[in-house]
Amino acid sequence: MILSSKTCKRDVFYLINKYSGIVSKVETEMLLEYLFNCARIDLYIRNFSINETIEELYDSLISRRLNGEPVQYITGCAEFMGLDFIVTKDTFIPRPETEILVNELLNSPDKSFRILDLCTGSGNIAVSLAKLMPQIEVTATDISEAALKIAEKNAARHNVSERIKFYKGNVFNALVFDKNPKFDIIVCNPPYVKKAEFPYLQNEVKQEPEIALNGGGDGLDFYRIIAKESHRYLEKCGSILLEIGFGQKQALKDIFSLYNIFEIHKIIKDFSGIERAMWINLL
Repeated sequence: MILSSKTCKRDVFYLINKYSGIVSKVETEMLLEYLFNCARIDLYIRNFSINETIEELYDSLISRRLNGEPVQYITGCAEFMGLDFIVTKDTFIPRPETEILVNELLNSPDKSFRILDLCTGSGNIAVSLAKLMPQIEVTATDISEAALKIAEKNAARHNVSERIKFYKGNVFNALVFDKNPKFDIIVCNPPYVKKAEFPYLQNEVKQEPEIALNGGGDGLDFYRIIAKESHRYLEKCGSILLEIGFGQKQALKDIFSLYNIFEIHKIIKDFSGIERAMWINLL
Protein backbone atom coordinates (compact mmCIF):
# COMPACT_ATOMS: atom_id res chain seq x y z
CA MET A 1 0.00 0.00 0.00
CA ILE A 2 1.71 3.19 -1.25
CA LEU A 3 0.37 6.32 0.43
CA SER A 4 -0.32 9.65 -1.30
CA SER A 5 1.61 12.76 -0.22
CA LYS A 6 -0.12 15.49 -2.24
CA THR A 7 -1.21 17.49 0.82
CA CYS A 8 1.67 16.61 3.15
CA LYS A 9 4.84 18.52 3.94
CA ARG A 10 7.72 16.29 2.95
CA ASP A 11 10.73 15.90 5.19
CA VAL A 12 12.62 12.95 6.65
CA PHE A 13 10.25 12.73 9.60
CA TYR A 14 7.34 12.57 7.19
CA LEU A 15 9.04 9.66 5.40
CA ILE A 16 9.83 7.92 8.69
CA ASN A 17 6.17 8.10 9.71
CA LYS A 18 4.59 7.59 6.29
CA TYR A 19 4.33 3.82 6.63
CA SER A 20 4.06 3.64 10.42
CA GLY A 21 2.14 0.52 11.39
CA ILE A 22 2.87 -1.05 8.01
CA VAL A 23 6.68 -1.29 8.08
CA SER A 24 8.65 -1.39 11.33
CA LYS A 25 10.53 1.75 12.34
CA VAL A 26 13.84 -0.14 12.34
CA GLU A 27 13.35 -1.25 8.74
CA THR A 28 12.14 2.21 7.75
CA GLU A 29 15.34 3.69 9.14
CA MET A 30 17.44 1.06 7.36
CA LEU A 31 15.81 1.90 4.03
CA LEU A 32 16.29 5.63 4.58
CA GLU A 33 19.94 5.11 5.57
CA TYR A 34 20.36 3.29 2.28
CA LEU A 35 18.46 5.93 0.30
CA PHE A 36 20.48 8.86 1.70
CA ASN A 37 23.75 6.92 2.15
CA CYS A 38 24.00 8.10 5.74
CA ALA A 39 24.19 6.86 9.32
CA ARG A 40 20.99 6.36 11.30
CA ILE A 41 21.70 9.33 13.55
CA ASP A 42 21.95 11.56 10.46
CA LEU A 43 18.27 10.99 9.75
CA TYR A 44 17.48 12.96 12.90
CA ILE A 45 20.13 15.68 12.87
CA ARG A 46 20.67 16.53 9.19
CA ASN A 47 18.32 18.53 6.99
CA PHE A 48 17.78 16.35 3.91
CA SER A 49 16.09 17.74 0.83
CA ILE A 50 12.98 15.73 0.02
CA ASN A 51 11.41 16.06 -3.42
CA GLU A 52 9.01 13.98 -5.46
CA THR A 53 11.81 11.91 -6.98
CA ILE A 54 13.22 11.02 -3.54
CA GLU A 55 9.79 10.08 -2.28
CA GLU A 56 9.10 7.93 -5.33
CA LEU A 57 12.40 6.11 -4.78
CA TYR A 58 11.49 5.59 -1.14
CA ASP A 59 8.03 4.32 -2.11
CA SER A 60 9.65 1.82 -4.50
CA LEU A 61 11.87 0.51 -1.70
CA ILE A 62 8.85 0.17 0.57
CA SER A 63 6.97 -1.63 -2.19
CA ARG A 64 9.76 -4.20 -2.48
CA ARG A 65 9.70 -4.72 1.28
CA LEU A 66 5.90 -5.14 1.32
CA ASN A 67 6.26 -7.73 -1.43
CA GLY A 68 8.34 -9.86 0.94
CA GLU A 69 11.90 -8.93 -0.06
CA PRO A 70 14.11 -8.82 3.05
CA VAL A 71 15.34 -5.32 3.83
CA GLN A 72 18.94 -6.62 3.88
CA TYR A 73 18.65 -7.74 0.25
CA ILE A 74 17.18 -4.38 -0.71
CA THR A 75 20.04 -2.46 0.89
CA GLY A 76 22.68 -5.10 0.13
CA CYS A 77 23.92 -4.87 3.70
CA ALA A 78 23.45 -6.60 7.07
CA GLU A 79 24.92 -5.79 10.47
CA PHE A 80 26.69 -8.48 12.49
CA MET A 81 28.88 -7.95 15.57
CA GLY A 82 28.74 -4.21 14.92
CA LEU A 83 30.22 -4.68 11.44
CA ASP A 84 28.55 -4.11 8.07
CA PHE A 85 28.45 -7.11 5.73
CA ILE A 86 27.60 -7.27 2.06
CA VAL A 87 24.72 -9.67 1.45
CA THR A 88 22.99 -10.76 -1.74
CA LYS A 89 20.36 -13.33 -2.64
CA ASP A 90 23.23 -15.83 -2.88
CA THR A 91 23.92 -15.53 0.86
CA PHE A 92 22.05 -16.29 4.04
CA ILE A 93 21.27 -13.14 6.02
CA PRO A 94 23.29 -13.04 9.30
CA ARG A 95 21.10 -13.17 12.44
CA PRO A 96 21.82 -11.60 15.84
CA GLU A 97 21.51 -15.05 17.44
CA THR A 98 24.60 -16.23 15.57
CA GLU A 99 26.66 -13.60 17.38
CA ILE A 100 26.56 -16.04 20.30
CA LEU A 101 29.12 -18.21 18.50
CA VAL A 102 31.53 -15.32 18.00
CA ASN A 103 31.09 -14.05 21.55
CA GLU A 104 31.81 -17.50 22.97
CA LEU A 105 35.14 -17.55 21.17
CA LEU A 106 35.92 -13.95 22.13
CA ASN A 107 35.44 -14.94 25.77
CA SER A 108 37.65 -18.02 25.45
CA PRO A 109 40.74 -17.87 27.69
CA ASP A 110 42.90 -19.11 24.80
CA LYS A 111 43.14 -16.35 22.19
CA SER A 112 45.61 -18.02 19.81
CA PHE A 113 44.22 -20.87 17.76
CA ARG A 114 43.26 -22.08 14.29
CA ILE A 115 39.56 -21.92 13.51
CA LEU A 116 37.56 -23.61 10.76
CA ASP A 117 34.28 -21.93 9.82
CA LEU A 118 32.08 -24.39 7.93
CA CYS A 119 29.17 -23.13 5.76
CA THR A 120 30.59 -19.61 5.95
CA GLY A 121 27.97 -17.96 3.71
CA SER A 122 28.62 -14.21 3.70
CA GLY A 123 31.67 -14.85 5.89
CA ASN A 124 30.12 -13.05 8.86
CA ILE A 125 31.53 -15.46 11.45
CA ALA A 126 34.97 -15.86 9.87
CA VAL A 127 35.45 -12.15 9.17
CA SER A 128 34.20 -11.07 12.61
CA LEU A 129 36.57 -13.48 14.33
CA ALA A 130 39.53 -12.40 12.21
CA LYS A 131 38.69 -8.73 12.81
CA LEU A 132 38.17 -9.03 16.55
CA MET A 133 40.86 -11.65 17.29
CA PRO A 134 43.93 -10.61 15.27
CA GLN A 135 46.09 -13.44 16.64
CA ILE A 136 44.02 -16.32 15.24
CA GLU A 137 44.10 -18.08 11.87
CA VAL A 138 40.81 -18.71 10.07
CA THR A 139 39.82 -21.08 7.29
CA ALA A 140 36.32 -20.77 5.82
CA THR A 141 34.47 -23.11 3.47
CA ASP A 142 31.19 -23.14 1.57
CA ILE A 143 29.67 -25.19 -1.23
CA SER A 144 28.40 -22.05 -2.98
CA GLU A 145 30.93 -20.29 -5.17
CA ALA A 146 28.68 -17.21 -5.31
CA ALA A 147 28.53 -17.04 -1.51
CA LEU A 148 32.31 -17.42 -1.25
CA LYS A 149 32.84 -14.48 -3.58
CA ILE A 150 30.71 -12.35 -1.24
CA ALA A 151 32.62 -13.67 1.78
CA GLU A 152 35.90 -12.70 0.11
CA LYS A 153 34.53 -9.21 -0.55
CA ASN A 154 33.57 -8.91 3.11
CA ALA A 155 37.05 -10.00 4.18
CA ALA A 156 38.53 -7.29 1.95
CA ARG A 157 35.98 -4.77 3.24
CA HIS A 158 37.23 -5.33 6.78
CA ASN A 159 40.93 -5.69 5.90
CA VAL A 160 41.33 -9.32 6.96
CA SER A 161 41.79 -10.98 3.56
CA GLU A 162 45.34 -12.06 4.38
CA ARG A 163 44.21 -13.89 7.51
CA ILE A 164 41.37 -15.98 6.08
CA LYS A 165 41.68 -18.85 3.63
CA PHE A 166 38.53 -19.57 1.63
CA TYR A 167 37.84 -22.96 0.02
CA LYS A 168 34.91 -24.19 -2.03
CA GLY A 169 33.42 -27.58 -1.23
CA ASN A 170 30.77 -29.48 0.67
CA VAL A 171 31.52 -29.38 4.43
CA PHE A 172 34.94 -31.02 4.96
CA ASN A 173 35.51 -31.93 1.29
CA ALA A 174 36.78 -28.40 0.70
CA LEU A 175 39.79 -29.06 2.93
CA VAL A 176 41.45 -31.20 0.29
CA PHE A 177 43.03 -27.90 -0.80
CA ASP A 178 44.39 -27.07 2.67
CA LYS A 179 47.97 -28.11 3.40
CA ASN A 180 47.35 -28.23 7.15
CA PRO A 181 43.71 -29.26 7.71
CA LYS A 182 43.91 -29.49 11.51
CA PHE A 183 42.11 -26.99 13.70
CA ASP A 184 41.66 -26.16 17.35
CA ILE A 185 38.04 -25.17 16.89
CA ILE A 186 35.40 -25.90 14.28
CA VAL A 187 32.56 -23.38 14.27
CA CYS A 188 29.45 -23.76 12.16
CA ASN A 189 25.97 -22.36 11.67
CA PRO A 190 24.73 -25.15 9.40
CA PRO A 191 21.45 -25.47 7.52
CA TYR A 192 19.03 -26.95 10.08
CA VAL A 193 15.50 -26.37 8.80
CA LYS A 194 13.46 -29.55 8.27
CA LYS A 195 12.42 -30.13 4.67
CA ALA A 196 8.75 -30.41 5.69
CA GLU A 197 8.88 -26.97 7.35
CA PHE A 198 9.74 -25.05 4.18
CA PRO A 199 6.12 -24.34 3.15
CA TYR A 200 5.53 -22.73 6.56
CA LEU A 201 8.54 -20.42 6.61
CA GLN A 202 8.02 -16.67 6.57
CA ASN A 203 7.95 -15.16 3.09
CA GLU A 204 11.14 -13.24 3.86
CA VAL A 205 12.99 -16.43 4.81
CA LYS A 206 11.80 -18.14 1.62
CA GLN A 207 13.75 -15.48 -0.30
CA GLU A 208 17.01 -16.79 1.12
CA PRO A 209 19.04 -19.59 -0.55
CA GLU A 210 17.47 -22.97 0.15
CA ILE A 211 20.95 -24.48 0.25
CA ALA A 212 21.66 -22.36 3.35
CA LEU A 213 18.48 -23.52 5.10
CA ASN A 214 17.77 -27.12 4.14
CA GLY A 215 19.01 -29.52 6.80
CA GLY A 216 17.30 -32.57 5.31
CA GLY A 217 14.29 -34.55 6.44
CA ASP A 218 14.80 -33.94 10.15
CA GLY A 219 17.07 -30.89 9.86
CA LEU A 220 20.07 -32.79 11.21
CA ASP A 221 21.96 -33.92 8.09
CA PHE A 222 24.88 -31.50 8.52
CA TYR A 223 25.27 -32.30 12.21
CA ARG A 224 25.61 -36.00 11.34
CA ILE A 225 28.41 -35.22 8.90
CA ILE A 226 30.19 -33.07 11.47
CA ALA A 227 29.85 -35.73 14.17
CA LYS A 228 31.18 -38.43 11.84
CA GLU A 229 34.09 -36.60 10.24
CA SER A 230 35.20 -33.71 12.47
CA HIS A 231 37.68 -35.73 14.55
CA ARG A 232 39.92 -36.03 11.48
CA TYR A 233 40.24 -32.26 11.32
CA LEU A 234 40.51 -31.41 15.00
CA GLU A 235 43.69 -31.15 17.03
CA LYS A 236 43.86 -33.25 20.19
CA CYS A 237 41.29 -31.91 22.68
CA GLY A 238 39.86 -29.65 20.00
CA SER A 239 36.32 -28.28 20.13
CA ILE A 240 33.22 -27.83 18.00
CA LEU A 241 30.89 -24.85 18.40
CA LEU A 242 27.53 -25.21 16.65
CA GLU A 243 24.42 -23.14 16.26
CA ILE A 244 21.39 -25.38 16.77
CA GLY A 245 17.71 -25.13 15.96
CA PHE A 246 14.82 -24.96 18.41
CA GLY A 247 14.27 -28.30 20.14
CA GLN A 248 17.30 -30.01 18.55
CA LYS A 249 19.48 -30.31 21.67
CA GLN A 250 18.64 -33.88 22.65
CA ALA A 251 18.81 -35.21 19.10
CA LEU A 252 22.27 -33.68 18.71
CA LYS A 253 23.43 -35.14 22.01
CA ASP A 254 22.31 -38.55 20.74
CA ILE A 255 24.11 -38.08 17.42
CA PHE A 256 27.45 -37.12 18.98
CA SER A 257 27.20 -39.78 21.70
CA LEU A 258 27.24 -42.49 19.02
CA TYR A 259 30.99 -41.99 18.51
CA ASN A 260 32.18 -42.10 22.15
CA ILE A 261 34.82 -39.45 21.45
CA PHE A 262 32.87 -36.29 22.29
CA GLU A 263 31.81 -34.52 25.45
CA ILE A 264 29.04 -31.91 25.51
CA HIS A 265 30.78 -29.05 27.27
CA LYS A 266 27.82 -26.67 27.48
CA ILE A 267 24.62 -25.43 25.91
CA ILE A 268 24.28 -21.68 25.34
CA LYS A 269 20.92 -19.91 25.30
CA ASP A 270 20.05 -16.93 23.12
CA PHE A 271 18.45 -13.62 24.15
CA SER A 272 15.02 -15.26 24.27
CA GLY A 273 16.18 -18.11 26.49
CA ILE A 274 16.16 -20.60 23.60
CA GLU A 275 18.96 -23.19 23.52
CA ARG A 276 20.84 -21.85 20.51
CA ALA A 277 24.41 -23.16 20.56
CA MET A 278 26.28 -26.29 21.63
CA TRP A 279 29.95 -26.46 22.62
CA ILE A 280 31.39 -29.96 22.14
CA ASN A 281 34.87 -31.12 23.11
CA LEU A 282 36.85 -33.91 21.47
CA LEU A 283 38.08 -36.28 24.18
